[in-house]
Amino acid sequence: MINVTYSGNTLIATKVTGDANVPKGEVTFTVDLTPQIPSSSSSSPEQQYLPPIELDAQAQKQWGKKYLPRFIGKGQVASENFTNAQWMDGQMILVGRFFSFAWVPIGHQIFFGRPSSELTIKMLKEAKEDEMKRDHVAVMREEANNMLEETYWSEKESNTDFDEVGSWE
Repeated sequence: MINVTYSGNTLIATKVTGDANVPKGEVTFTVDLTPQIPSSSSSSPEQQYLPPIELDAQAQKQWGKKYLPRFIGKGQVASENFTNAQWMDGQMILVGRFFSFAWVPIGHQIFFGRPSSELTIKMLKEAKEDEMKRDHVAVMREEANNMLEETYWSEKESNTDFDEVGSWE
């Protein structure tokens, strides 16, 4: 699962649920969404033009389109535990209500769509359970910090003075 944000004409996809290679919170890919204008003159490397993908008759019927627009991007890859992280060429392809990102040099492509709220909650719960299985101490530390913060704000709101005798006995 990713969270999509924008900075100017750049789409930034950050992992909400991570994996063994690229953990949650890391940017998994970026895409330049600057409007593309095909030109016969040599364009600068920053504004390369990717022609749309022309679909065959069967795919046209399935998707209701003849062409799929695509945009240049960069995808992050890494070895296990986020070692040897590096960026490689990629492209985003718009496919109806969905889009895909392809890490071109390694031939890896993932399709994305907007998940239902039920699926989102299920995926987040599963990711949290997986995280807890991997690192119990970190999860317990995080929960203890959350409880401490909640106690702090509860005390602040109620102006409770815990310096009285017997408060912590």
